[in-house]
Amino acid sequence: MKKNTLFLLITVIFLLALAGCLNEPKNKEEEDYAQRLTYSNLTDTTSRDEVKRAMEYAGIITDNIDSFFRGVDLFNSAIGEEDLTKKGFSTIDSLEPKYDEYAMQDMWDAKNPEFIGYNCRITSYDLMKDSISIGQPDIENADWLMFDEIALENSPEKLFNEVEQEQFRTLYSFVPTEKTKDIAVHVKNVKEDWKKKEIHFTNEDKTSLKSVFFHDEEGYLFIGHIGVLIPTEDGKLLFLEKVGLQEPYQAVKFNKRVELNDYLMNKYDISWDQPTAKPFIMENDELLEGHRENPNNPENGKNDSRE
Repeated sequence: MKKNTLFLLITVIFLLALAGCLNEPKNKEEEDYAQRLTYSNLTDTTSRDEVKRAMEYAGIITDNIDSFFRGVDLFNSAIGEEDLTKKGFSTIDSLEPKYDEYAMQDMWDAKNPEFIGYNCRITSYDLMKDSISIGQPDIENADWLMFDEIALENSPEKLFNEVEQEQFRTLYSFVPTEKTKDIAVHVKNVKEDWKKKEIHFTNEDKTSLKSVFFHDEEGYLFIGHIGVLIPTEDGKLLFLEKVGLQEPYQAVKFNKRVELNDYLMNKYDISWDQPTAKPFIMENDELLEGHRENPNNPENGKNDSRE
């Protein structure tokens, strides 16, 4: 009887252990890729109040919050709300909302003939400028920011003082790198460049920059898109971005960082057979946790967990 009981106990323990192995969490390469998106263009009081509460919870100062929403109002009032979310957050079975960029540009230009608008870099720095310190500014490689400079010069309000303007140029200066497709090499060069400039991020437990770096054939890296990630009180993640000069502001909800990665890489990791490295995403000065390639890119098909 004792032997039978012992055998039964061992069998139960083995089965429980086996079940645990079968149900252990997937790693980032095995997790299903995000296929839906929950977002808002901040056209209504409900979504704006929710986002404002998250900003305050994340420690973003009132002046920066107000400046962000003035930018939202300026854009939304110029292009109307036909292609924008109407109330609260909308969920779509896609990772890319559809906007009529040409119509938006025409409407924007009609009301703002001298001002090209704010882009992702201006918007993100404006939100985060009080959480970024730069001890050794260096604007030697900032010439490529000419459109950013034009936007700031013709802005209806002065966003940055002289010190902030210099820090803006320093943060977004291109980073010299090697002509290699090895992402690890490029991440190392970004980290070393920012360390030399003494770029530091404060309030990292609540706010962070998500920078999509691109590799140019001439041998340098530049931030082609960027947004701000903040936590919400209910445990979600909220990504704040200006999609483009003539594209709207978005607040996008995610459960974890790998979903944010999938959203961004779906949009920007779309080239193949190019001599340069694929885009990669940094969270402040580190590679984004959960970073992986876009499975819909023909070169990355081996990573598509939906096959």
